[in-house]
Amino acid sequence: MFPPGHYGLALALYAVVGYALLSRGYVRDALSGGGVVLSYALLPDLDGRFEFLVHRGVTHTLWFAVAVGGLCVLVVASSLLARPRREALRGALWAFFLGSFAVVTHLLADLVNPWGVMPIYPVSPALYSLDLVRATNDAANYAMLAFGVGCATAAWVAGRAPTADPSLVRRLYRRLRRGGGAAE
Repeated sequence: MFPPGHYGLALALYAVVGYALLSRGYVRDALSGGGVVLSYALLPDLDGRFEFLVHRGVTHTLWFAVAVGGLCVLVVASSLLARPRREALRGALWAFFLGSFAVVTHLLADLVNPWGVMPIYPVSPALYSLDLVRATNDAANYAMLAFGVGCATAAWVAGRAPTADPSLVRRLYRRLRRGGGAAE
């Protein structure tokens, strides 16, 4: 897929995680995690910039996903050292998850086109492909982007906790039920 397709699938898959976080009140974590996943969603395609790397080679494997997750842990390690052990472990696991998740969403997006991916290369050169649509298909890329934006929007709306301040109608109704008049 091209970038819009990769971003769309990353948004669609992260919407599940984002909803889980939002429904528990972790708004900042949900938004920052989504930002990390989106910013790393195209990382495997960096192999096209280096002549010594084959496109859809080592950077399109599960090993690369694990390596990116580890790199994310190293990036945040200095900020985790001063925290309590349990909190530092959670932060490291969260960083690992986000980095790995971004690469896995990229692999899944590339799975839909005829070129496919070899997820456990060099252990096995087996190529996996659903052969649904070509990566160059603009309609499919933008449809996937629209789907991802729709999923993320639905997760945002459904996951947001209701506000504590009830509407004017509810406040008036409660006042009337208590016995006081509306014109108190």
